[in-house]
Amino acid sequence: MKAYLEIELFGENTRQMFKLWENIINTGAPGLGTITFGGMPPSGWVAEITGFDPKYKYARNFLKRKLDYSRANSKGSRGVYAEYILETGKIYEVKEQTSWEKVYRYFCTVNNDGEIVILNESEVIEWLKNRSESTSSQPQDNV
Repeated sequence: MKAYLEIELFGENTRQMFKLWENIINTGAPGLGTITFGGMPPSGWVAEITGFDPKYKYARNFLKRKLDYSRANSKGSRGVYAEYILETGKIYEVKEQTSWEKVYRYFCTVNNDGEIVILNESEVIEWLKNRSESTSSQPQDNV
């Protein structure tokens, strides 16, 4: 089953302007634009949790988003939405900005009815441990 998740991106106009200037400067002086303007992360994202990571706690694959500007204000600072498709059998971490000052981070999965279910961190850890145990108990091909 699949589920649709939509999160609003705050200040997307500023991020896009920085990206534009980064590309313009990189055209004349490769790398200088990235050093000067690069690295402004989006205000929200969705990542599939793929395992444990010693540095970041969880290994993640960030999902590609589809941007929807149909509800954006005239500046593009509000009303820009990132759209994601989530699948059953996977665990996701979501960073969702809920106001200019507040960010909501949570874990979720999709149940067999296609509904998004919020998980606590202990459920994520248990799922990852069970997954690693099931893959380690499978016979390995010797090549």
